Amino acid sequence: MYYQKINKNTFIIRIKRGELVLGSLKKFCEKLKIINGFFYGLGALDQVKLGDYNVETKKYHEAEFSGQFELTNITGNVMDSAEGILIHCHATLTGHDMKAFGGHFSEGRVSGTAEIYFTKLASKIKKKYDKETGLKLMELKKVLGR
Repeated sequence: MYYQKINKNTFIIRIKRGELVLGSLKKFCEKLKIINGFFYGLGALDQVKLGDYNVETKKYHEAEFSGQFELTNITGNVMDSAEGILIHCHATLTGHDMKAFGGHFSEGRVSGTAEIYFTKLASKIKKKYDKETGLKLMELKKVLGR
């Protein structure tokens, strides 16, 4: 993995062939002591694990895919939690047939490159388990009336 700092809070990251996307992003955040941020990017993958979440059962259904895939978009965030940093993201991919598919991105191996635009947040935001949804959600301070 390579990266370049663009300004105080912005980075460009290039993940190399054979590396894992989320594993690389986690190493990047740990090395630079980043606990909060948002990112988006694109690239090419050859192994992918995607899922979708069922709020009723509070479980993810996951599927693994192997082949040559264009990563047409990956979007996510990095947040602090009691367990350390959590990376949550979704991705859209296409195969040789040019049909798009996607979902919750659990991990993917880079086949060509992955290029990520990463913005570190100045504020500290934590994620905390929410009983109603079964998800770890951002704890935000302000509430907008209903």
